[in-house]
Amino acid sequence: MAFFVVTFLGLVVGALLHSLLDRAPARRTRPRVVELWLLWFVAGGGVLSMLGGLVHIGPYAPEVADSIGFAHSAFQWEVGWADIAVGLIGFLSIWNRGSFMNAAVIAVAVLYWGDAAGHVMQLAAHGNTAPNNVWTIPTDILQPLVAVVLLVTYRRYQRSGLAAAVQ
Repeated sequence: MAFFVVTFLGLVVGALLHSLLDRAPARRTRPRVVELWLLWFVAGGGVLSMLGGLVHIGPYAPEVADSIGFAHSAFQWEVGWADIAVGLIGFLSIWNRGSFMNAAVIAVAVLYWGDAAGHVMQLAAHGNTAPNNVWTIPTDILQPLVAVVLLVTYRRYQRSGLAAAVQ
């Protein structure tokens, strides 16, 4: 439980501090703050996703599978690499904010919402109350939801010309 709460709060605190300490000329404008929060939830979340992927494929993979209530198998290896791939796409969006950012948010949403659905099904159908099955559900839903809302808001600012001064 603590891992999921701490990582989600880390994204929030990182975005908040970055917004407060930003030295860009357009700092603390709504478009700039939205952009920074979007970057934290996509790029920062990408780093966390890569770390999570490494945990799934690393030397403690069997213990990780047990903590989720799953059997250690080749599927865990595949999920780990999917986490790493999507995380890398998110991280690379730091330098690619055009349609690449759209792709990063779509990838995060599909992967994490799919993960959330799987964890909910495990809980409902099989009574899987393992801590890392249950406690990942809120972050698997919230992190991509926040990213989608921020991306839509960011794109609206861009279309209206308000974000032009930020870039």
